[in-house]
Parts: sequence; C-alpha cells; structure tokens
Amino acid sequence: MRPLNASRPAPLPWPADVDPAHAHQAISRLRDNVSSRVDADGLIRDECRSRVLESALALTLMTRTGTASPARDRVLAYLQARLDSPQEFDRVLATLAVATADVWAPARDTDLIEKLTDAVLGSAPEFISARRRKMLYAVLSVLGCPLPADVAPAPDEVAPNDPTHSWNVVQQAAVTLILASATKVDNPATDAALATLTATNPGTTVWEGYVLMHLLTLHALAGVPGQEATVRSGIRTVLQHQREDGGFPFIAEMHHWCTAPAAIGLAATGAPSQLLRTMADALVRHQGGAPLPSLSRGVPLTGGWSMSPGVALNDVDCTATALEFVHETDPVAYRGAVRRGVDALLALQGDDGGFPTYVAGARSEPCMTAAAVNALAPHADTLAARERALAYLAESQLADGGYEPGWSRSRLHAMFRARLAVGTASADDRRIAEVAQRMERSVCATQNSDGGWGMQPGDPSDAISTAYGLITLCCGNEARAIGRALSWLVENQNTDGGYSGPPDMVGPRPFPYHVPVLTDAPVLLAFGHVRSRFLGAAPLSQGVA
Repeated sequence: MRPLNASRPAPLPWPADVDPAHAHQAISRLRDNVSSRVDADGLIRDECRSRVLESALALTLMTRTGTASPARDRVLAYLQARLDSPQEFDRVLATLAVATADVWAPARDTDLIEKLTDAVLGSAPEFISARRRKMLYAVLSVLGCPLPADVAPAPDEVAPNDPTHSWNVVQQAAVTLILASATKVDNPATDAALATLTATNPGTTVWEGYVLMHLLTLHALAGVPGQEATVRSGIRTVLQHQREDGGFPFIAEMHHWCTAPAAIGLAATGAPSQLLRTMADALVRHQGGAPLPSLSRGVPLTGGWSMSPGVALNDVDCTATALEFVHETDPVAYRGAVRRGVDALLALQGDDGGFPTYVAGARSEPCMTAAAVNALAPHADTLAARERALAYLAESQLADGGYEPGWSRSRLHAMFRARLAVGTASADDRRIAEVAQRMERSVCATQNSDGGWGMQPGDPSDAISTAYGLITLCCGNEARAIGRALSWLVENQNTDGGYSGPPDMVGPRPFPYHVPVLTDAPVLLAFGHVRSRFLGAAPLSQGVA
C-alpha cells in the first residue's frame, strides 16, 4: 500500500488547478484526526457499526425463544427505523424481522426473495456464489421465508472436506443445520455440523468475536432438540456486543485491520516517528493472532496477523499490511517479526503463483496476491515468488483492465493494490507494463466529471473509491486527472478533518460493514501517494504535510 519508490515513477510538478496550501492543510487535518484515534498502546480501536443483517437475526432469535427484554425492544426499534432503507436488502430483512416479532409466520413473496438473492450474489466473486446462495436462503428461512425445493440437503450428504478457513467451516455448519431443520432432513453432514458448532462454545463465547456466525450458530442450534439452554445462554452472551443504537455489528472488533492501513497512511503523510513506532510495537506484540484452536480445513496461515488480538484466524490482507508497515518502520529492530511475516506469506502461495486469503490450497485471489507482492517487495530472497505472483496477476486481469471483486464493493480496490504490485516489477518487463497501462487507462476512463470515482462506473463519487483511483493514477503520469481527484478529496473533507460516505469493505462477501476509520485510512494513504509524486512535497515520515 505504501508509495512506490520516488525515483520510479519520477516526481511530477504540482497540479496547476490545486492550491497547495489547501491540499497541505487537508492532509494535516486528516493526519491529525487519525493520529488522535490511536490508543496509548498503539492500536486503533474503532467500532464496527450496527448492521441490519445481524440485527434482524438477533431480533428473530429472541422472538423464536420468547425472549422479552429491554435489549429486544432496542433492536426492534433499530430495525423499525430502517423499514424505509434505500438499500433493498436491508429494507426486506428489516421488514421480515419486524413482522416476525409480532407473528411467527412465513413470508409469501418468493419472487422478491429470488430477485433479492440474485441481486446480492451479483456483487460477489463467482467462486463463492454457491455457498453464499445457501447462506442467503438460510438467513431468509429463519426470517420466515419458504425455501425453494432445490435447496433441501440430500439424504446422503456428507460434510465437505475442501480446504477452507475456520470462519467458513462454522458458516457452512450453521447453514447446513438451518436448512436441514427447515426441510426435515437428517444426514451425515448434520452430525458433523452439530459437532463443529458446539466446538465454538456458543453458550458462553462469541467465537473469535464473529457476531454474525454466533447468531447463525444459535439459530441452527434452536432447531436441535436439547440445545435450548445453550441458545438462551448464547443470546445473553451476544448482548454484550449490542451497540448504543440497539443494533448488532458484523464483528466485535478488528483492531489490527484498523491499525495497519491507517499506520501506513500516517507514515506516508509525515506522522511523528514515535507514534509510528508505538503502533509497530503493538502490531508485533500481537503477531500470530489469539492462541485458539483452529477449525480450518487444510493448512491455515500462521505467524502472520489476524484482524484483531482476540481473533485466531490469520489472513493475507492483515499480514501483508502489517508486514509492510513494520518493515518500513524499522527493518532492523523488527527483523524477527518481519521474517516470520515473510515466511507466513510464502507458505500460502499456490501452484498458480497466486495467494488465497486464509488457507493453503484454497483458490487464489488477485487482490490478496497483490497485497502479498507489495509486502514481499523489499525482500530480495522473495524475487522468484513475486515473479510467479505477478504472472498470476497478468493472467487474472479482466478485459476492462480490472479484477474480480475481492473484499471490497469498490471496483478500484483490487486495481489500486494490483497497480502498486506491478510497480515493483522490473522496468523492462513489457507484459507487466501493459498490465499497468490497462489499469491506468481504465481508471482514467471511469473518472466522474466531478473528479472522483464511485464504487462502480457511473456511481456517484465517494471518498474511498476516489482515494483508490487517485493512488492508481499516482503510479502513472496523468497529472490533470490526479489534480481533479485531489481537488475532489480536498473539497469533500468534513469539518473534523475526516471523511464520510458509503463503506466499501465486505464481510462475509458481499455484505458491506462500516468502521469509520476504514473510510479515512484510504484517503490518508492517497494523500501520502500524492506527497511522494509531486515536487515540493515533504519527505516521507518527516516534517509536516
């Protein structure tokens, strides 16, 4: 994510239509805003906001179990306030959950449900569509909707054994039990699913802070005789994560994922070195993730970073981003942690040269591959691995210059990561140079008339997508397009120095979740890239913007 070496590409003159004083002021204000959110121990603990999906599941679970409490009243009020949401998916889920709060009866509009399911799946990577469809039907089933006939599990269905990460293992188990209970099917897969869910201790623990999976687990167990006490206890357990607005979040915490990208942006915009070292120290202390047993199938990433101290599941994105920052901060002092991170990434590389998100042998993904290349770039002994990864990125590029959806709703997220990755290739690699040029042409062609970009071509400009587009263009020489994008960001800054707009990160894919600092961090990073490309910008990690 960090800016490319300033000597390649060469610095550009400052954009003629951007007031440098205003731009530097905007950078300073955002940098100060993000710096103020770093706790004394070096982590950013921003809160994942409530989401309709989890809130609807929580209310419906309370309704199923006859739970009457002020907490139930609060989540009901949260959902009632979203009955007119502009997001159709949220509107339908809120309507179904509020309806079942009074009368436990199935909804009738199967055409709407099918349309809604297809629309949601249209924004997800193709390779997860089959399992995500099952999850959607499971969610709609517990909200009272009838299941299509072809969703019923087969009588001889067995537990899957493909390589996948522990969160997906739990999701598959919960969905299996929910669908089996709804269709009155009992098969070998249900026995395995029950064993998996009970291993998460749902009566007393929100496993790895994963609120969505906890709620799905409780709904699955609610259909199993003898699990009544566990479900009631599990409801009391999840209430500790109810937000002030009455809703429930996707995940309890993601302190590493808030900290590492913001730290790279702070470094790129000249934050004090002591602050950066404090943040690096915090990340190094928590390397490896929480010491919890793994439920993954296959060999998971180990020795890297998870999304938060309480989460065991390491992933390529958190590992690559934390590794970039820790190495940049002090490669000598942190050499042990850096070596562990490098080795963790290399162990996950697939035969095709790409990297999956979590587990060796799982499907490679372009965005994760780009993240790994960017983190491995400073390490000469990884050259062969990086060349294989760059070849994978070249093969994976779509005709429009982009890549398949990754962990973002914004088309430009995977593109900016990939553009930085190919910028680490040899200058005489013509194939990779053409990959870079296709990305830059595509980004220029989709820039809105106001200078920004939206999540998808034609969407209204938003801060996150504009930051991604600006970073991509900072790797090239389109000074006018860069100036227009920079102007958009300067003009749309909030009075507190931060930024607002629709969230782009998704989990599980394709459902967006909102953590405020994850809107500010990409913009801060984009400002850092601007500083590294233009004549007169202050050196990285020194002075003020």
